[in-house]
Amino acid sequence: MFVFGAGASYADGAPLQDEILPIILSGELKDIAASVTGKNVCEFIKANFTWDRQAGVYPTLESVFGFLDYFINQDEHLSARYPNIEIHALKEGLIKLIHHVISKKSNRRAMVYRSFWEAVLRNNRPVAVLTLNYDTLLEEAFKYVYPEDASINYCINLMNYDLPDADINRFKYEGPQHLQDDGGKPVSVKIMKGHGSLNWKYCNCCNQVLLTPWDTNTDLFDEAIVQEQEHTAPGHGKYRCPVDGSVFKTLIIPPSHIKQISHPIISLILNESLRVIRRCKKVVFVGYSFPDADVHFKALFKKSLINDQQIFIVNRTVSKKLALNYTSLSGTLKFVELPFADFIKNDFMGLLSSNGTNYR
Repeated sequence: MFVFGAGASYADGAPLQDEILPIILSGELKDIAASVTGKNVCEFIKANFTWDRQAGVYPTLESVFGFLDYFINQDEHLSARYPNIEIHALKEGLIKLIHHVISKKSNRRAMVYRSFWEAVLRNNRPVAVLTLNYDTLLEEAFKYVYPEDASINYCINLMNYDLPDADINRFKYEGPQHLQDDGGKPVSVKIMKGHGSLNWKYCNCCNQVLLTPWDTNTDLFDEAIVQEQEHTAPGHGKYRCPVDGSVFKTLIIPPSHIKQISHPIISLILNESLRVIRRCKKVVFVGYSFPDADVHFKALFKKSLINDQQIFIVNRTVSKKLALNYTSLSGTLKFVELPFADFIKNDFMGLLSSNGTNYR
């Protein structure tokens, strides 16, 4: 099982978490500066946080979301300018801006992830992936390596396959090709997205997810669509559920110390992740530092690693703090101090098969 953090996608151009807020506030992306959503979120952050652009010191996304979540959870107003209903809207707006930044900054060619899938295919190894990234670079690389008859198993039910025949051409998704297990039997590859995905649209009414592989961006100028009359017919409009007409939301769990892991879709993914971790022989963490805001993932692995699995940690640099974060999980660790791209070039399947000592 591979566990991908931000450092894995960074190799293919996706911004790191601490780069996102500076991009939002910089005015670099013109749609953010021009949209009502962008203006409102930036005005709120400027009114409640300070930073030093020259020194490169900015508030963290955890601190901004934590501030918003405090008022949401306490059902309190911040001020006359920011009543509770506006705080809710600002949180949703910030999620949209994160979506926009990741989509605009990511390299759609995803060459490092392509190399990863090519290596998996060469070695014919059955793998599963738990990724904590919102981007779709992993899946996009998969479809180039396996261009025919693809099968990605997101471990959740997608409404795409329950739609009437008339809607199939509009929404149906055929994913990348089967890998084979040791017996040669075609199997789908599990990609479990523990924090959601840019290409998942979630309906709060029917509690279903629509997969939109062609649409990973978000329209910052769609306020008029959201303000349409309430009784829009099901299936009408790009941002509405084809079943009941409710407005879709992008399903991503923002970086905050108060995460909504009780979300019905995220709960399904975490439960399946637990089962996969217990069944696998090796767990390989790539570019993931176990940040304090992800205590739920530490809990997940702490209670799942019960079968003496081998654990590998691949990171560009292995600091003392990073090493201690992982040592608390297990005593049987191997650190590989390499960038993800170099790890792949160095015959990583051979490294994972080795019984040698710490590679650090």
